[in-house]
Parts: sequence; C-alpha cells; structure tokens
Amino acid sequence: MNPREKIIDHFSQLSPELKRSAQFILDNEQELIVLSMRAFALKAEVKPATLLRLAKCLGYEGWNGLKDDFIVLNGLRNDQSYTSKAQKMVNDLSNELGNDLYDLLFESQMNNLIATHQKNKESFQQFVDLFDHVDHIYICGFRASFPIAWSIFYVYKLFNKNITLIDGLASNLEMYMRDFSKKDAVIVVGFHPYSREIISVMNNAKTAGSKIFAITDHVTSPLATHAISTLWFSTDSPSFFPSISSGLGISEALLAALLSKNGQNAVEKVKMNEEFIIQSGAYFNDRFEKK
Repeated sequence: MNPREKIIDHFSQLSPELKRSAQFILDNEQELIVLSMRAFALKAEVKPATLLRLAKCLGYEGWNGLKDDFIVLNGLRNDQSYTSKAQKMVNDLSNELGNDLYDLLFESQMNNLIATHQKNKESFQQFVDLFDHVDHIYICGFRASFPIAWSIFYVYKLFNKNITLIDGLASNLEMYMRDFSKKDAVIVVGFHPYSREIISVMNNAKTAGSKIFAITDHVTSPLATHAISTLWFSTDSPSFFPSISSGLGISEALLAALLSKNGQNAVEKVKMNEEFIIQSGAYFNDRFEKK
C-alpha cells in the first residue's frame, strides 16, 4: 500500500488535527518531497510533532519513512526515473528484447485501452450526466497531459462554446482561476508524476466551490481527491515515457457521449462550425491549390 492509499485508508480514524494535516499532504505532496519536516509543518500551519504523530499513525517509524515513500511514489528514485527506463530500453536494444519493441509498444497500448474500457464502465455515464446545469467548463492538462486536454477542448468547442482551455501560457493561471464559481466545472487531466500547476488549479476550484472532474491514471491520484467524478486511463508502456493513448481514447468516448446528450442542437452547431472552417480555407483543397 503506497502512502496515498495509507492516508485514504486511515483518514476516517484520524483526529481532526491529523485529518487536516493528512489532507494538506494529499494536496501538497510535491512540497512534502522537497521541504524539511519543519518547513512543511510551517506551510501546513501545524507543529512538526503533529506531522511526526501522523506518520506514526500511518505505520511509519518517523517522518522520513513517509517522505521516502512519497519520493518513490512520484518516480524520483533512480530505478523509476525516465532516465533509468531510457537506459533500460537502450540496453534491451542490444539483445533480443530490442527486436520485439515495436510489437510490445502496440500490445501495451491495446492492453491499456482494454483496461481503460473496463475501469470506466460503471462511472462513465455518471461523469457525463454530472455536466448538467454547468454554466461554464474549464479544462487543463499540463506538460505531457496537455494533448488530452487540448483534444477535448478542440472537439467540444465544435458543438458547445462554453469551454475554456487553461493553457498556462505566460504563467497566466490566476487569470482563469479568479473566475471560477460554484456554477462552473473544472476538468483536471493528469498522470504520474503530477504537475504542480494541476494541483494549484484543483485547489482553487475547490475553494471556489466549482465542480471538479478528473481524468487521471490511478485511484490514489491526487487529482481524484476532490473530484465528484473521475475517468481513469492506463499509462503502462515498455517505452521510457508513459503512454497517453488510452487517455485520448476515453476522451473521445466522452466527447461522443456529450454530443449525443446535447442532441440535435449539437448537430446544428457542428454544422455551423464545420461550414465556417471550410469556407475560411483552413482545410487543404487539392483542386483549389492546383489552380
């Protein structure tokens, strides 16, 4: 059981003060990794002894044991880093495993799609239905998660314009977060290791009372902590970098379901936007280009 799972498992048994500390850890685990216990306690507005007591309640001998487990969980040990995985790939290329890499990559992606399909069977429709009565949707995914968020934003906007992509351009997150309200939905997309920016957006959405939806990789993902509904995707890969193919797959399923839910009105908006794009000359036209 990893440290997030331990906190979630023990949460109901903790005292109010320890619950507050435990929640702060779930929301700020990146800071936990880089700060000393004293500095982290200061940021959490608790005494260092409180953090030590929490660690012991979770089964650790001390704070360093809890911190070390979070370091491992976030892939910051050499044997889990991108560098070590890249080195393993290079080493494998020198033996018979290297010849199978192409097949292994596609087999892994197919397995990820199957696993993602199974994981979301029960929760998918609930995720879609909870979008009712939302004034505006914000969506974000940073670094390697950005393609998933961008895909949802681009296609959804073809039939519903009430969506905004939080892109983080010029460190502009606060320009979006200041507008969050109780009538909005915020979709956070991310997988391990989770970006500092996505945690900041999620925490601000929680403070504003916005509905939080997560598209993420694991039941212990910090993105699922405050989400009212979550879609899961698998990132396993024989490559050195996690795969996002199943994340794109579940996002395509979500878009199809949302269009269907919006009915004929959505079809008319697609028609209008498609005609505009064609007339604008955005698509390459072989006959036109040859004239």
